[in-house]
Amino acid sequence: MLKNYLKIALRNILKYKGYSLINIFGLAIGMACCMVILLYVRHELSFDRFHSKAERIFRLNKIATSQDGVAEHHAISSGAMGPALTSNYAEVEQSLRVLPWFDEVLMTAGEKTLKVSNVVFADSNFFDVFDFHLLQGNPNTALAAPLSIVLSQQTATRFFGEQNPLGKTIVGQGDHLYTVTGVVENAPQNSHLDYNALVSWTTTVPGIGPLAFGWMNNMITQVDFTYLLLAHRDDAAALEAKLPDFMQRFFAERADQYQLYLQPLTNIYLQSAHILFTDRTRAGNGTYVYAFSGIALLILGIACINFINLATANASKRAREVGVRKVMGGLRAQLAQQFLGEAVLYSLAALVIALMLVEVTLSRVNFFASQDISLHLWSEPVSLLAVLAMALLVGLLAGSYPTLVLSRFQPIAALKNSTTSRAKGSVFRKVLVASQFTISIMLIVGTLVVYQQMHFLRSKNLGFEKEQLLVLPIGNTEISNHFQAFKNELLSHPAVLSAAGSNSIPGGGGMSFTILPEGKPETERWSSVGMRVDDFDLLNTYGIKLHAGRFFSPDFPSDSTRAVMINQTLARSLGWDDPVGKRLDISGELSGGRVIGVVEDFHLRSLRNKIEPLVIYFAPRYENITLRFSTANIPALLDFLAEKWRAFEQRHPFEYQFLDQKLAQLYISEQQLLEIFGVFAALAIVIACMGLLGLAAFAAEQRTKEIGVRKVLGASVASVTALLSRDFVTLVLLANVLAWPLAWLAMHRWLENFAYRVEIAWWVFA
Repeated sequence: MLKNYLKIALRNILKYKGYSLINIFGLAIGMACCMVILLYVRHELSFDRFHSKAERIFRLNKIATSQDGVAEHHAISSGAMGPALTSNYAEVEQSLRVLPWFDEVLMTAGEKTLKVSNVVFADSNFFDVFDFHLLQGNPNTALAAPLSIVLSQQTATRFFGEQNPLGKTIVGQGDHLYTVTGVVENAPQNSHLDYNALVSWTTTVPGIGPLAFGWMNNMITQVDFTYLLLAHRDDAAALEAKLPDFMQRFFAERADQYQLYLQPLTNIYLQSAHILFTDRTRAGNGTYVYAFSGIALLILGIACINFINLATANASKRAREVGVRKVMGGLRAQLAQQFLGEAVLYSLAALVIALMLVEVTLSRVNFFASQDISLHLWSEPVSLLAVLAMALLVGLLAGSYPTLVLSRFQPIAALKNSTTSRAKGSVFRKVLVASQFTISIMLIVGTLVVYQQMHFLRSKNLGFEKEQLLVLPIGNTEISNHFQAFKNELLSHPAVLSAAGSNSIPGGGGMSFTILPEGKPETERWSSVGMRVDDFDLLNTYGIKLHAGRFFSPDFPSDSTRAVMINQTLARSLGWDDPVGKRLDISGELSGGRVIGVVEDFHLRSLRNKIEPLVIYFAPRYENITLRFSTANIPALLDFLAEKWRAFEQRHPFEYQFLDQKLAQLYISEQQLLEIFGVFAALAIVIACMGLLGLAAFAAEQRTKEIGVRKVLGASVASVTALLSRDFVTLVLLANVLAWPLAWLAMHRWLENFAYRVEIAWWVFA
């Protein structure tokens, strides 16, 4: 029986070649899209789940509320909070402090000097809380002593090749000598924490370590990530309820300003888009994952609708076959088995092609998504079973309605080729076609809205002139000790219009400080982002505009010690109509400060965030020097800069970045979304049009005699074409009417992720 069904199925595939090709390739494209997207979704959902204690690990976050009521979520906390929680609350089994360093660190081992990114300071229990596998060394002691460093496998190979690195020394942060105490596996792709080197936290503790970074260990400065390993997973709610009391006991002066809460480790990667200070860890976007999952199912649904439409349209051609089988005693259940079997056979054939398409396209998808996604069917039995189950399910779902239509034909009517279900089937097919194009049009509108927003992000006036600015990182170099001389050398080039140093640059975000403004009670604590400048030319170099007062100037000696500038947002927040001359202290940074000017608002962070209150003050740290240039011969300028760099600095390699390119990187996830949306919208249209082509061909074949009569009576080709396409055009118009409001609602929701966004233009619906 099964052999007979298989023969009939193969015979029908060969008999109706066009119909079969459209069905198989439509299903193949739909399955391939679905598999690629679901592989991406599986990868995104797997983040941090490889840790055996993942369900008990939480990150300590806070909601910081300013005096004007603006609330922001922050991922950072103070270095003293974790130990205090561990000592005073039974729910906390262990705390772990982690600080990914802000910049690359120059390290030297023997004759080899390299810049190392993702250098992370961590407590000694790092390998106890997390399951990062230590390949060499003792996990209990590797990060215990000051000046201990654990290298990733990749970094160890870069420095020492095949030699055993344990016990060897590296000159690193602060030009101190660090001892290699371990080699750890490279950070897994699905870890939100990334590292190339781990440095013991004790290196930074005053009185213990030589770096003596008090700001990393006090209760005031908020810079590190604090992870809590709870005794039991269910203790999270009980501990959160005690956090207000913790703030009152240990941090009373900011208890009204900060609301602490716990974020589960397994939620950090996908649910931190709204949380600030997460730029030094890997971050995804949960909204995109859910959106892509929906797109995968929608595209597969379009392919299934194609199959249903073409199979039901083709049913009349098999009416006599059904009639003969029923007259010969064939049962309805047997017919159903045959037709469902054929549908599954189509689905399996499509699966083979889909797997080839996935193999071909995954490398491109990995490039778009900046991931390393792969499909290993033979080494992952679960994946193989899932793929086969998908093909079986698609075959059964897509074949169920055509099977129902075919198996319920009455024998006599079927033999006469006059079935009564054509009208009903025609209506159902129209509903499915309208559904297909509704989905496709929604994807097209979504693509256009993302494009519109991306164009807005690239072209919006940021409050400064971002073009033709070049940034040289000079932190921890000899140049920082000879800053003015180096700057003068750069200014000797005719293409360098101006140069200035700063600790912060746009796109980096700046640091958060507590300020004490004149006229406000000392009990009130106001928050502001701080921007440190190294010399008096920075604001002019960036083209930041003055709103009131004056810029920093060497003509006023006090500008280098007590002068501050603020932005319009901070002035409004403080209720200052005339801020110039008012006192403003920066806690831990500047005492007795006076406002000398107000700058027009400009964006220090991405456009996802509103412009924040900003205080600008003179505090030379010599981390960066920014050049404004005017030349078309950029290679020659870079050669000149490299030559001057080598004259001042031999250890650090010459590096640079164009500011506009750095700012564009802030929206890389949106750019990827645009590309993915565009590709899948195009594929959805291709699949839908393939089905429409098949239905149009079927309709033309069914009305061959009618067309012949009309032609004989003088009908033109245009009138016949209009007659045949009228129904389909009506369906596409109906699909537009349905798709537009749904797409508007979905994309309006997406745009809410941006503090600055476009209004959805009318032309995206045109």
